[in-house]
Amino acid sequence: MTRMQAKTRELLCALLATLFLAVTSIPGFAGVAGVTGINSFTGGDGSFKRVLREGIVIGIADDYPFTYQDTKTKEMDGLDVRIFRLVTKVLGIEKVSWQIVQFDAMIPGLIAKRWDVAADNIHENPKRLAVIDFTSPAYWYGSSLAVYKGNPKNIHTAADLAGKVVGAVRGSFNHNFLEKRKDLKELKLYTTNESEFADLAAGRIDVTMEDDIKVGLFIKQHPGVPMEVATGYAPSLEEYGYARYGIRKDDIDLNHAISRAIDELRAKREGIPKVLEDGGLGLRNMWYWPVK
Repeated sequence: MTRMQAKTRELLCALLATLFLAVTSIPGFAGVAGVTGINSFTGGDGSFKRVLREGIVIGIADDYPFTYQDTKTKEMDGLDVRIFRLVTKVLGIEKVSWQIVQFDAMIPGLIAKRWDVAADNIHENPKRLAVIDFTSPAYWYGSSLAVYKGNPKNIHTAADLAGKVVGAVRGSFNHNFLEKRKDLKELKLYTTNESEFADLAAGRIDVTMEDDIKVGLFIKQHPGVPMEVATGYAPSLEEYGYARYGIRKDDIDLNHAISRAIDELRAKREGIPKVLEDGGLGLRNMWYWPVK
């Protein structure tokens, strides 16, 4: 290569680098709404464009502290509601409406297109994956056993549930997990945690398998309630999982957009980490694997 050719090549490389910087600095290439590093969430099914144009309907359950309607303000609230308010803001979705239903109606309603997202967090399992898809994980939590104050039935382990009347919310992970057992005296199902915990406090059931955060917050908010968390319980790995949200299988663009927004919000100190802390969880609940 001659000296002239080398000089020409050097100038050409410099020109290409300048053009690259100029193109990538154009606002249209900066991202989509509040999400940087991507040009579009349009892969062909049009589901993200649809909610931008028509708005998004979010299905939730009366499932404190994750999703519920505040009795005073009548506004929807909870960990997952607050996360989705951030998600829709980041994505530039301006019209947002909520539908509150029983927990076991969320997935059927999603499939029937009565709402676009099942946003009371649900864990993946083969039965659910057969009919819907899931977003990226937002946070995690696990199961616990709640018993009557003083633990008169001496329940501490999964084996101790044999011969007992056990409570769980219908359609929940714990419902699906417990119904496989044939050694329970009875599996009693509820539509809300309030009715479940009320039966436990009244002695109508022996124990409930419920999310640890729900049990802890209920006891904290109802001083004197005759129930406690059973000591010594070690949940199996199957009972732990990331909190995710349900999306129809055909809505690939919408899933991509919401999942990317969740990822961005997990990375921001004032995003999902703050929502968890404000809601009674902590930074430990950001990761499923042990973090000191």
